[in-house]
Amino acid sequence: MKNKLMYTISAAMAAIAAVSSCKIDNSPTYFSYMTAVKEQPSSQGISYLVTDDSTLVYPTEWPSGLSGMKHNQRLFATFSVPSGELGDRIEASFQSYGYVSEDSITVTSSPDTLGSDPVDLIEAWHSGGIYGAGRFVTISFTISGAGYYRHSIALVDNTGSANPDAEGYWNLELRHNANNDPQAYLSQSVFSFPLSEKYTASGIKGLRITYQPLNSTSVQTVTVPYAN
Repeated sequence: MKNKLMYTISAAMAAIAAVSSCKIDNSPTYFSYMTAVKEQPSSQGISYLVTDDSTLVYPTEWPSGLSGMKHNQRLFATFSVPSGELGDRIEASFQSYGYVSEDSITVTSSPDTLGSDPVDLIEAWHSGGIYGAGRFVTISFTISGAGYYRHSIALVDNTGSANPDAEGYWNLELRHNANNDPQAYLSQSVFSFPLSEKYTASGIKGLRITYQPLNSTSVQTVTVPYAN
């Protein structure tokens, strides 16, 4: 278990958990983003979960709300490990969970039509490609708004850019459309985007995501390397 699996759960993350159980134990509590996997496409239910740091997770008891998950569905969860044994495969007792919003990468030659409002990209990481889990890039970001109008976020593949670049990275743009909602209060969200073979082909080292931050006029870039 690596950096996406932690002992301490922040109050903010606990608050966004969509479903919580009433079970209480004294084991350390962990948090992780995960992908649901069906070993066979025809299977009735999910076979296991794969954390974003490539740990296999088998729930000691499947929460009823997870029974209808689809293959490669993204979620986050807090859980304990009753045995206390941590490794590449664990049996976990779920305490809370929720689904991660998903969207596809938008391919266009006109990225400005998808918004040019500022957004802070807090973190971005690659996951999957192991134990039958699909590959994703997941982003955590902050926007500012008063809440009068609905905002939209897009991860854009600009066909006008030369991709991959000379260093082997595929360049994407994080676009935010505030729909004229005035800046006022900060809000944070997490989205996952499936990565097709186009973005993960042999020779591609990872992604570079550019964005216009909230408190700067300079465009910034985050590099998301793929694991070797």
